[in-house]
Amino acid sequence: MTLTRIRALLWRTRHLLVALTYLAALLTVVQAIGGLKPEVTTVVVAGKQLSAGKTLAREDVVVAHVPTELVPDGALTDPSEVVGEVLVSALPRGMPVPRSLLLSADFLALAPPGEVIVSVTIVGDGTEDLAQPGTTVSVYAPPDEFSDTGAAILVADHATVVGHGRVPEGGGFLSDSDNTRVVFLAVPQETATLILGYGTRTAMRVVLTTH
Repeated sequence: MTLTRIRALLWRTRHLLVALTYLAALLTVVQAIGGLKPEVTTVVVAGKQLSAGKTLAREDVVVAHVPTELVPDGALTDPSEVVGEVLVSALPRGMPVPRSLLLSADFLALAPPGEVIVSVTIVGDGTEDLAQPGTTVSVYAPPDEFSDTGAAILVADHATVVGHGRVPEGGGFLSDSDNTRVVFLAVPQETATLILGYGTRTAMRVVLTTH
């Protein structure tokens, strides 16, 4: 899967509710004129604005009744399916909750061939708000203690952001404050090894990049 395909998936998900709303309204009018009653399916949608990395509870979602022929692939129909699952991308109120945006095998399958998805603990300096799924970033570790130049170490270049995760309660041993975040990146296997190595010692920083 290429970056373009990942972006396309996320774009379709972002605008799915709008499309469903207009199509459902149109179908309702047409069927009302024809005296028909549409078959509907229950779809799970966000009951409020949901942040990336949130562990979902039953009260976070509601159900909407959508004409069956308009239900998108991957849409969840049972609210119990999302309870306890981690959301990897923010969802606005009313947006359907697709399986691909939960931290699951479907989400991990977003990695392009030859790449893996790895979690990275980063310093929350505001960049993470711009590093939304589909964007690319470079990952830097702090300079070595005995570095002569004091330059940060480039650990990964042009890594694709595919989601945001949950920060461990208390910030974890890598952080002396709550100012850390977790992002999921699609990277080559050898790069994942570097990230994991540096990640055991320190929180890193990300810089937005372009292709």
